[in-house]
Amino acid sequence: MIKKENSENRRDLLCRLPVLWGILSLIFLCWSTTAPAKSGDPLKPALSEKVSQKKILKKHNIKKNKPVSQGVQAKAFYCVNPSKNETLMERNPDQSMPVASLTKLVTALVVLDHMRLDRKVTVPDHIKTIPKSVVGLKPGDNVSVEDLLHGLLIGSGNDCAETLACAFTGGKQKFVESMNKKVSSLGNQRTFFFTPSGLDRKNGNEQEAKNSGDVDFNVSTAREMAQIARIAFSNKTIRSISLKKSHIIASNMNKTGYHVKTTNKLLRDNLPLIGGKTGYTSRAGHCLASEFISGHDIVLIVVLGSPDHFRDTRLVYRTALKKTKAATSPQAPGSKRVAAN
Repeated sequence: MIKKENSENRRDLLCRLPVLWGILSLIFLCWSTTAPAKSGDPLKPALSEKVSQKKILKKHNIKKNKPVSQGVQAKAFYCVNPSKNETLMERNPDQSMPVASLTKLVTALVVLDHMRLDRKVTVPDHIKTIPKSVVGLKPGDNVSVEDLLHGLLIGSGNDCAETLACAFTGGKQKFVESMNKKVSSLGNQRTFFFTPSGLDRKNGNEQEAKNSGDVDFNVSTAREMAQIARIAFSNKTIRSISLKKSHIIASNMNKTGYHVKTTNKLLRDNLPLIGGKTGYTSRAGHCLASEFISGHDIVLIVVLGSPDHFRDTRLVYRTALKKTKAATSPQAPGSKRVAAN
């Protein structure tokens, strides 16, 4: 009898072993995920309490959101409805400031006044010395004026501006003179250009100019630049090119051509944009000229000296649009000028 009972007990114990093993495994698993990781443990980066927040954010591709300042941050801006000659918003609209590559709108106007679109021009030998942003034109290549305008307005190519200016009758100096005559004929008294690209012009020895800051830079005001932008965007060629996201410049030396992508991120937005041009130098900050159409109204915005020209332009546009809609409402009083703080 005793032997029979012992046999039954052993059989019962063997039946219970898998269950006991499962329970022990579960306990060990729970302990291993909560206990501090030992040195050399492969789970240490994920489980150790000593893992920094920075590593965790990086591992999970989480970006910490920076606090966003409220309001427009640009040093100067001007927002106008040119169809009604109505100023909607402004800040320091008549302050002379560097305008960087907004210059290229005037460059394009002068080119269209004096050069045929199908004309082929030769890229100058010194083109590699032109600072960015550039399309990457190769010295000695033959490119059409029309393609160079695409590189100028879409990719903001400084090398395209240089090539066009050097191909002008009388050379680069005469071209810049024509630029200044153009803006002067429009009644602009605070707009002056020294280069066709918007880059600063160094005086004397390049290294000495760099160290001393002895440079000439293209200047205008937000109000005058708005007038220039309005005329530029009224030109079908400039307007259509400025709205393209990309273009391939044909080349005699490069079989695949020069690929150009837009610098204007507003083209990604679902906004009724009808013209735009970006600009940037370290001296000027970020600049942007944009024209929108909303129903029968046109909103033209120039932003100068901004840390984020796209954000500022969006903010000004939305605020101006609300003001425009309110002004056209039957219950609304007459519109008034809004001055930003």
